Amino acid sequence: MNKFLNKAIKPKQDQAKARPLRRGKRALDELEEFARHWSALEVARRKMRRSVMYAYEDQWGDLIKDPDTGEMMTEGDFIKKNGKVPLKNNMISPIIKNIDGQFRNNVTQSICTVRDQSEAKVGEMMSIAVEYVSDLNEVRELDADSLRLLLCGGYIGQRIEYGWNPSKRMNDVWVYGCNPARLFFNTNMEDVRTWDLTCIGEIYDMTLEQVIGAFARCPDDKDFIEGLYTPSANYLAGDGMQGRETKDMTFYQPSRPDLCRVILGWKLESREAYFCHDQLKGTYFWAGKDEVNSVKAENQKRYSDAIANGVDPEDVLLIDYQYGNEQYWYYRYMTPYGDILMEGKSPYWHGSHNFVIHAYPMIQGKVLNYVEDFIDQQRSINRTLTLIDFIRSSSSKGLLMIDEDAFEGMTREEIVDEYVRYNGVLFAKLKAGQSINNVVAQHNGQAAVAGDYELLNLQLKLINDISGVNSAMQGKQAPSGTAASLYAQQVQNSSMNVKGLFDSYNAFRRRRDVKVMQTIQQYYTSARHIDLSGKDYSDEAKFYNPEKVQNAQIDLKLTEGSNTPSFQMLQNDFLMQLFQADAVDVKTMLENSSLPFAPKILESIKRNEEELAQQQQMSGVEYGQTSPLMQKALNDNNAVEGDGTLMKAA
Repeated sequence: MNKFLNKAIKPKQDQAKARPLRRGKRALDELEEFARHWSALEVARRKMRRSVMYAYEDQWGDLIKDPDTGEMMTEGDFIKKNGKVPLKNNMISPIIKNIDGQFRNNVTQSICTVRDQSEAKVGEMMSIAVEYVSDLNEVRELDADSLRLLLCGGYIGQRIEYGWNPSKRMNDVWVYGCNPARLFFNTNMEDVRTWDLTCIGEIYDMTLEQVIGAFARCPDDKDFIEGLYTPSANYLAGDGMQGRETKDMTFYQPSRPDLCRVILGWKLESREAYFCHDQLKGTYFWAGKDEVNSVKAENQKRYSDAIANGVDPEDVLLIDYQYGNEQYWYYRYMTPYGDILMEGKSPYWHGSHNFVIHAYPMIQGKVLNYVEDFIDQQRSINRTLTLIDFIRSSSSKGLLMIDEDAFEGMTREEIVDEYVRYNGVLFAKLKAGQSINNVVAQHNGQAAVAGDYELLNLQLKLINDISGVNSAMQGKQAPSGTAASLYAQQVQNSSMNVKGLFDSYNAFRRRRDVKVMQTIQQYYTSARHIDLSGKDYSDEAKFYNPEKVQNAQIDLKLTEGSNTPSFQMLQNDFLMQLFQADAVDVKTMLENSSLPFAPKILESIKRNEEELAQQQQMSGVEYGQTSPLMQKALNDNNAVEGDGTLMKAA
């Protein structure tokens, strides 16, 4: 949970603190508004559940009406009722796995830059901090999970907080993934960047101890919270880890009776206020209607002081203010009964909520999802497979036809046993002109309707074409005779089918990293050393200095990572070329190399240098100088070589 009271806001920042638990206060109107927003997303959630079912679960799970009884039943049960086996060939899951692999293979990193190039180290310092938070939160795995949800649901969300993490046992910046089934927001959005967002929130199911730990600030608060919730202590979970909590979720009731429902809602609210511009300090701020008198008093004081010191009244730098309407984000933690557990204006310096949501594809305010496009094709594949299996099971296979009159004295059972027995012998009386083929004949019926297999192959091809993940993108072997250049071009063209998906998803990740960066700026108030970024950054930038970072204007962009195998191979080859050309020494090459054995060799070189320095210090010679004995030997050597003679070693 978000604990806004863990860290004090910097005094020079004008931010409102979170209000503690106020017993007896309710916000029923806001609670009903949040419930309406959650209910409005039911169609999108139903489509998401169906897409997840076809991608990973039972593809015969759609409900239909039984024509005999009129009851609703799944398609799989209806097929079984008619004596057939509901076969399936899941072609959706490999497509999602391929896209997931493409994302994991495309390594990116967030680079922070400052607008003042003289403070380039500040951007480098913030880049290290963002990378540290990403590693701490295992963001790569979290992003891969969010991408799979985006493919199946069409919208996703993540939450950025600063506070105590029980799993990590530390205070830091945390990134949490949001279950789309628990998210709610205003459904009249049409901007793909979600700039028209006015309400957002999430519903949580927590134990009573977690609720008390998050919101109780005194014993009275603990008693009040215990009076609000009555969870069941003897609840025994049924089918665990099967997603039933998400499928059967409601807004007001927790998913399990042993949990407590807590609802977090952010709302963009407004008030009458005055927009102020302080010409002396160069700052902008909002002042409420009850605060404008203090602004007027400050202007009067400045005017009086300026006149007393002989300053021209026209040169006095005052605070300009103009009537307007201030919009601000306000959060509320509530119970299902409307009780306020915690509320307040946004405590973040960015002044917004702490969520990042994304919808793709969204066209004219309608949220679609990727998997839904080829569900019908998957259904056709499954129906064709089931039909072929039904035809094969109902057709004759090895049917034996025998003339009973030709086997006198033998029962039907004896004839069958003798026919299938090894080295069996049957004695038949043939009529005049009768052939043995007319007495015993075996018949095999048509195994499948002509054209079924061609139809199945066509459907398998169509689902790859519709999804955009064709054989070249999947890495399948090209047909014989295909030129290497042509196959390479096919692989490149196949990636264009999902480029829009990846670019859109990277835009979401960039917005998330921007909020991570802003949260770091606000809450990292003490200097620290961050050494998790390898060789990509200088040692100076690894010392995080909050005084430099907090007052800097920093931008962030998402670029291709430098820790890919291809980039590292190119880097090592370039360093080797510089070393061979005597442009760099061996220590410089090893310090910048990504070879796995480079740190060990570099450490050995440094250790040998330290031992040599100690030996020279023991002999009374400073490191870097030559001992008198060695200098005499060198002089003798130069003299002998000057005479054209050879100096032999003693």
